[in-house]
Amino acid sequence: MKRFLPLFILAIALSSCQDDVKFSNPGFQALKDDVLWQATDARAYVSTDGKLTIEAMTSYETLTLSTASANEGTYLLGTPNTDNGASYFSNFNEQELEYGTIAAPGPISNINLLTGGTGYVSGDNVGTTGGSGTGLILSIVANASGVVTGITLTSRGAGYIAGDVITVVGGNNNCKFRVINVQTSSGEIVIEEFDNLSMTVTGTFKFNAAKSNGATFGGPYLNFQHGVFHKIRIYPSI
Repeated sequence: MKRFLPLFILAIALSSCQDDVKFSNPGFQALKDDVLWQATDARAYVSTDGKLTIEAMTSYETLTLSTASANEGTYLLGTPNTDNGASYFSNFNEQELEYGTIAAPGPISNINLLTGGTGYVSGDNVGTTGGSGTGLILSIVANASGVVTGITLTSRGAGYIAGDVITVVGGNNNCKFRVINVQTSSGEIVIEEFDNLSMTVTGTFKFNAAKSNGATFGGPYLNFQHGVFHKIRIYPSI
């Protein structure tokens, strides 16, 4: 019996290693609201105009990732560019639930400085005007010429929508920036490899999505983090 014990322990160790490899090299998986979510099937399509769509499914769920191009790179979600997006659909016991990176109002996540304006000085607790929401407070950095060169979101406010153009109070009131996306509808898809030989695509994703149908159940928002799609097969265009 003793001579078989080391072999038994080795067999368990090898089995554990195989499980680890399988877990760390998934086809499609993520943390959905902090719980592991794994697709049972995943496939990708490239349209005639070059847009990429990845569909990942379980028995009653479909997660769809879309990018404006199949080129390697980072694609921001929840912006006015609706070619880049993520959506989730479930139908369990005939109860449908939908979420998407749509133009939902929320606290600001990312911005893009449009014009630095004139007459500004660096400071904290700087107010704003314009846009769909309220409560946005900034810290700004201005150069010696009074042009704003940096903006930090001190308080992200509420009720803003991607695409809002906002004015920074102070100076000559002519520093403006655009809201790229908001925290309730944002994220990114990163295409790390598009393999033309094997016709597969690999990358990562993360996003927040707002409920997009009138379901009375389910939370108002859905979160996917640490998403990975690995060598997903590309099928003929749909």
